[in-house]
Amino acid sequence: MRRLPSLLCCALATLSSVDAAAGEARVITVDEALAMAMAQNAALQAARARLEAGQAAASSTARRLAPAIHLGDEYQHYNSTFDAAISPVASFRVRGQDTNIFTVAADQPLLGLLRLSADYSGQQESAEAGAAQVESAELSLRQAVETLYLRVFEARALEGTALASERELNDRLDVARAQLATGVLTEADVLRVQVAAANARQQAIQAHSQELVSRAGLLALMGLPADDTGVTFAEPKSLLESGQKPPEAAAAQDQALSGRPEILQTRLSLQAGEHQQRARLYALLPEIDLEGAYLRSYGQVIVPTNSAFIGLKAQWAIWEWGASYAAYRASRAQARAAAFDLENQKQQIRAEVTSGMAQLDAAASAISVAEQAITSAQEAYRVTQAQLLAGTATTTDLLEAQSALTQARLNYLRAQYELAISRVNLRRALGR
Repeated sequence: MRRLPSLLCCALATLSSVDAAAGEARVITVDEALAMAMAQNAALQAARARLEAGQAAASSTARRLAPAIHLGDEYQHYNSTFDAAISPVASFRVRGQDTNIFTVAADQPLLGLLRLSADYSGQQESAEAGAAQVESAELSLRQAVETLYLRVFEARALEGTALASERELNDRLDVARAQLATGVLTEADVLRVQVAAANARQQAIQAHSQELVSRAGLLALMGLPADDTGVTFAEPKSLLESGQKPPEAAAAQDQALSGRPEILQTRLSLQAGEHQQRARLYALLPEIDLEGAYLRSYGQVIVPTNSAFIGLKAQWAIWEWGASYAAYRASRAQARAAAFDLENQKQQIRAEVTSGMAQLDAAASAISVAEQAITSAQEAYRVTQAQLLAGTATTTDLLEAQSALTQARLNYLRAQYELAISRVNLRRALGR
């Protein structure tokens, strides 16, 4: 495991007093931040709710495959009774003024089972696609949390380096003013040191602003107020240490295509579309249902009090201006679009993996270059200091050497965090 570089430790330690001043602030590690985001992030909760809705919809369609039982009760109050006349002097009661019919009916779709089964299969695939979508959302949330977590500490480390440079320049400014009083330096030399110190201060202000922005974004992902001051973050040592060695290019492509939940989600959406296409095709067939009922009637003389029947019921919409056929064509086109989406997503994932591995290699190379640059800048600064004491170099030369050293340190810190972020991005690209 690669140890945290001493320069990075020094830069982070520069601002340790800020955390100490937080008092009772709760210290949260990166794992705790991830757990809070997984539990409280609104976007992830919405994805889980949509998954629950999809599962409930599939369950609803599955239940429609079984017989349905209906209860009905109809009460009617007429303006008068109805008597049928047999002769001018004789009649009999056909219907009372109040009637009531109670019905218990059951029906079971027969030919409609084809359509319902296809609908159920499609909704089941959609629900499974929703589960893959939740997994994808969790991976994306993890990537965002880890990236912002690293950005917070990157900005903090850059601020610490800039503040350290400012302190060094302020010390040199005191020396320059003393040398100005003795005539060793000119007013222009002092002004150059003041400008360099102001530039360092500006770098520190910019880094602090970047930390606040990253912190606000991180808190929002965790479901906390963006201005919450009761939380402070522990150093992300686990993210900065060297992780598992990435696989070879070909193996990485295979791993991403088999492990990315987006691929599974799109594949399931394609299968759901194919089921929906079949369901819309079956919808063109007539509806044939088995039905039976029990009726209990009051107030009607010619209708038996108790009766029951069983039979078949057929319906077929033979003319509806092609609405059902148009729905079938729409579902067929959607299934075809899902197939193209799957192929497009595979290409995008291959590109993401290739890009992620290239960025990781570049970030690793940048660290090596930055280490060499720091070594050279430190030596150049030491030599320039000696030359200034010997009178063969000017204050401008020393300021340029110090600026180059500060920039080399900043570049090294950025390279450290870019490497960690590249590892985070590659893990996401591989679907880990």
